[in-house]
Amino acid sequence: MYEHTIIHALQLIKDPYGSFVVQHVLKLCDLHCTYNTAVNLGGHCVELSFKKYGSYIVEKLLETEESMILVVAELLECKVDRLMRLARSEYGKFVVVKALRVTQEEMITAYLFWGLVHKLMPFHHLLRNSRGSTIAAILESTC
Repeated sequence: MYEHTIIHALQLIKDPYGSFVVQHVLKLCDLHCTYNTAVNLGGHCVELSFKKYGSYIVEKLLETEESMILVVAELLECKVDRLMRLARSEYGKFVVVKALRVTQEEMITAYLFWGLVHKLMPFHHLLRNSRGSTIAAILESTC
C-alpha cells in the first residue's frame, strides 16, 4: 500500500485528499519511504511548493536529512528569478524558510544553507516588505 502511494505521490499531491494520503504515509513510514518519495518527486519540488498542498509535502521532506538534501539541491538548481518568486509566494515562502532553517541547523548541510543565502542575498531588500520578510530576517542575520 505504501509503495503504491509513494510511486504515485506526484499525481496524488495534485488533489487535496490525495495530498493528505501522502502526508499520512510520510508520517507513518521510515526514512527509506520518505527518501523514495523525494526521489519520485524530484524535479517537481519547486513547482509543488507554489501550491498549498504541495508545499506541505515538500516541507515534510525537509524534515529528514536524506530527502532534505534532494529538495534543497533542487532549490539551488532553479533559476534565481523562480527562487525569488517562490520566496515571495503565499505557500512557497514556508518551504524556503524551512529549507534555510534546517540547513542552518546542521553542520553537515552548511554548504546547502550558504548556497541558498548566496542565491537569495542580492534580493533580500525585495523580501523585506513582502511575504518573504522572515526569509529576509534569516539572510540579514548572516551578515
